[in-house]
Amino acid sequence: MRRPGVHGELIANFMERPSIRSTITFAFRSWIERGANYLEMPRAEFMAAAGLFALMIAFKLVNIVRYRFDSDESQHMHVIWAWARGFVQYRDIFDNHMPLFQIIFAPIFGLVGDRPTILYWMRFILLPMYFVAAWCTYRVGARLFSRRVAAWAVLLAGFYPTYHLTSFEFRTDNLWAPVWLMCVVVLISGSMNRRRMLIAGLLLGFCFAISMKSMLLLLAIVAAGFIAMRLVGREQVIQSWSQLLRCGAIFLGAAALVPVLIMIFFALNGIWRDFRYCVFTHNFLPHVDANHPPWMIMIFPIVFPFIVYFASLIACATPDRALAFRRSFVFLLCGFYFTALYSFWTLITRQDFLPYHPLAFVFGSAAVLAISESELLLSRLSPRLRQMPWPACVVVVLFFATLLMRPFWVNGAKAETELLRDVLKLTKPEDYVFDCKGETIFRQRCFRPILEPVAIERIERNLMVDVAAQRCVETRTCLAAPAGGRTSWSARLFVARNYLPVKGWVRVVGGYLKESRAQSGTLEFESVIPASYDIVAREGIVRGILDGQAYSGARFLDPGKHFFMPTTPVSGALAFVWAHAIDLHYSPFTFVRPKSHEKWPIGLETTW
Repeated sequence: MRRPGVHGELIANFMERPSIRSTITFAFRSWIERGANYLEMPRAEFMAAAGLFALMIAFKLVNIVRYRFDSDESQHMHVIWAWARGFVQYRDIFDNHMPLFQIIFAPIFGLVGDRPTILYWMRFILLPMYFVAAWCTYRVGARLFSRRVAAWAVLLAGFYPTYHLTSFEFRTDNLWAPVWLMCVVVLISGSMNRRRMLIAGLLLGFCFAISMKSMLLLLAIVAAGFIAMRLVGREQVIQSWSQLLRCGAIFLGAAALVPVLIMIFFALNGIWRDFRYCVFTHNFLPHVDANHPPWMIMIFPIVFPFIVYFASLIACATPDRALAFRRSFVFLLCGFYFTALYSFWTLITRQDFLPYHPLAFVFGSAAVLAISESELLLSRLSPRLRQMPWPACVVVVLFFATLLMRPFWVNGAKAETELLRDVLKLTKPEDYVFDCKGETIFRQRCFRPILEPVAIERIERNLMVDVAAQRCVETRTCLAAPAGGRTSWSARLFVARNYLPVKGWVRVVGGYLKESRAQSGTLEFESVIPASYDIVAREGIVRGILDGQAYSGARFLDPGKHFFMPTTPVSGALAFVWAHAIDLHYSPFTFVRPKSHEKWPIGLETTW
C-alpha cells in the first residue's frame, strides 16, 4: 500500500531543483566571472575579448583556405618534396634557406602525398605554431605588465594586417618566429643561470637551423642585454662578471650547437661547397633591392639612441629593478631588431617582421590601456563612453583594415591549386618543368637557381650564367609555369616565343604558324623542343602536308624549321602544340587569362 503524501513530496522536491537552463546560465556566468578575474578585466571587456579571440581564430581559418599562396610556400614545399623523393637539398636542388624546416616536414609530406591541395594541408599542419607564438606573446605580456595587457597584445597582433596575413603561410618564418619567441620567454622567466642560458641558447640554435636571419636576433639579444644591464645596474641582474661570462659562454655554445651539427652533416656527405654557396654566398649580395637606398644605413645610428633613451625612461618608471630590466630588455630587443633590419638588411620582406610584431604589440597593448584609462581622456568622455572597452575598439578597427586589404570572399588560393592539378595531369614524375621558384612543386625544375630578386640581380650583374633556355632544350621541358613573371629577360623571351598559354599559368611547348617566305602558299614554324606535336586550329586538329608527308595527327618533330600546307579549309590562326596537352583537351584557343593576385608577366602576352 503506497504511503500517503509520497507523490506530492516527489513533485515538490522536483520543483525545488533548478532548471537545466538556469544551471547552464549560472555556469556560463561563473565562467565569465572566473575568466574576467583571471585576466584582471571587467566582465564586459572580458566578453568582448573572448568574442574577438573566437573571431580571430575563425578569420584565421577562413584566410588559410582563401588567401593567395606566396611563392615562398611553393618553394619550401618543392624542397620538402625533393627530400621525400630521395633528393638532397643544395646538391640536387637549389635552395637558399637553412634545412631544418624542410627536413622536419618531409616525413609529414610523405604521409600526405602528391595532391593539388598540398599547400592547404601544410598550412593547417603548421597552424599550431601560430598558437605557440600567441601563447609566447601572452607570456611575455604577463611577465612584463599584466594578464590584461597580455590578452590584448595577442588580439592586437592577431588582427594586425601584416602579421595576420603572414603568420598562417607555410613558410620557414612561421616556425622560426615562434621558436624565437620561446627563447625570449625563457630569457625573461627568471634570473640568469646556466640552465636558463642553456635552454635559451638551444632554442636560438634551432632558429639558426631554420634561418640565418637569426644572426640579427643574436645581435639584438647581446646588445639589449648589455644596455639593459647598464640601465638598471649589473648587480640587479647578475652577481659577478665571472658568472656573466660563464652564462654567456653557455648561451653562445648552445646556440652554435645545432647549426654546427647541420654543417658537419653536409660536410661529411660531400655537400659543403653547395651548402656554403646556397646559404651564404648566394644570399650575400649588396644593393640587391632598389627600395633600399644607401641612406637607409643611417637609420640605425640615428634612431637607436632614441630607443635607448626611451628604454631608460621605462627602467626609471619601474620601481622593481628586476621588472625594469625585463621591460627595458624586451623594448631594446624590438628597437634593435627594427632599426637594424631597415639599416643593414638589403632585401626586406613582410615576413622579416614576424619575430618583431608580437613583442612590439605587448608595448602597444600597454600603451592603449594606459591611454584609455588616463584621466585626461576619461574627463572628456561621457559616462557611457567611459565604460566602453577601448582596446576592443582598436582591435575591431584592425580587423576591418585587414578585411579591406584582403577580402576573404575573393579566393586567391585557387590559382595555385589549379596549377598543381594541371601539372599533375599533364606531366609524369620523370618530366622536367620550367618555373620560377618551384611553383609546380611535384616535378624537377630544368633550371637550377630559383628566380627571385637575388638570382635575377646576379644574372644582370653577370655573376650568374643564365642557361634557362639551354636547359629547357636539354631536358625536353614541355611545360612552363612562369607564375608571376619573376624571370630573367632572356628566359622570358624564350618562354614567350616557344610556349603557348593553355590554362591559367600553364604554358606548353608550341607556337603559331606563319606564312613562309621560302615556299609560296605554305605555312612555316620552328620548334626548339624535340617532342610530339599536333597542328590545330580553333576547330580542332588540321590535316595537311607536313614536311612533304601527309599529316593527320600527332608527329614527333626534331628541333628546326618545318613547313605545313593545310589540305582542309581553316579559318583563323594555326598552332603547333604539344600533342599530349591536346589529347587532354588543353588548347591555346580556349585559354583564359588567370584572375590571379599578380599581373600577367610582362613580355609573355599572347599577341596573335
